[in-house]
Amino acid sequence: MHSRLCLGARLARAVARALTYGTLNTSWSGGLNLGAPVKGSYEGPDDSPQREKESDKRKMKTKAMALFATLMITLSVVGLVYAHWSDVIRINGVIDMGSFCFGFTTCGPCGDNEPTKTPPKDVGNITCWLDEPEVCAHTNKTVYNKLWVNLTNGYPEYFGWCNFTLDNGGTIPLDVYMWCVVINTGDGLTYTWNRTADPPFIFGYYDLDGSGTYNATDSEPVVLNIYFDWYFGQIDPCQSINNRITIHIKEPALMCHDYHFEIFIHAWQWDPVPPEFGEV
Repeated sequence: MHSRLCLGARLARAVARALTYGTLNTSWSGGLNLGAPVKGSYEGPDDSPQREKESDKRKMKTKAMALFATLMITLSVVGLVYAHWSDVIRINGVIDMGSFCFGFTTCGPCGDNEPTKTPPKDVGNITCWLDEPEVCAHTNKTVYNKLWVNLTNGYPEYFGWCNFTLDNGGTIPLDVYMWCVVINTGDGLTYTWNRTADPPFIFGYYDLDGSGTYNATDSEPVVLNIYFDWYFGQIDPCQSINNRITIHIKEPALMCHDYHFEIFIHAWQWDPVPPEFGEV
């Protein structure tokens, strides 16, 4: 910080008037005695004009000295006001946000129940692969937003399964809080939950009455059962949870037909559920 000496507009106008008219109001500083001529005896030629001229010179000189003194005093006062030391300090903040990133990183191996049959068979086949990669911010870890499971040459009472992982590729913990199944995928089945089973599972059936609700008394045929090692809860950064999907083809399955299912797994940051979301 540098001290500054300033000249205000009021002082500048006062100085200008004094220089123009030879007057300066000095009452605020106590006044100045500019002196007066002293009368005395003088014999000789009348030199009044000369004395008056000398007197005018002394007055002008005295006024100039008074003006200079007043200006110095004024500038000293102004300079004193601005000489008070001061300083400014600051607070700067940087908030480095974390990242939220949820996905799959591995799938497989897959297997089926054919080796356990008598005699063992090798007819059906189940495979999996990952799709829709995403590079997580901050960690540069690659996760995948979609897991494909492909079962070929299936038949009734075929069981097939694939292992996979649920991964936290971000920098903050996440919480897996909900699994959802698409009800109608256009394959002729209606998908829903058996919530009374332990553990619960998803099944696809033919909705014969069109009600959208499974009715066991109407013998609505169940074609597929889909099981998971259900997981709800926290996954820490750079950690994963092992899981498995198992598909069971039931007796009412049609020959030469393709069935499609789609399941969504939801996660959010691990801290308590915000009030606007309510209970799930």
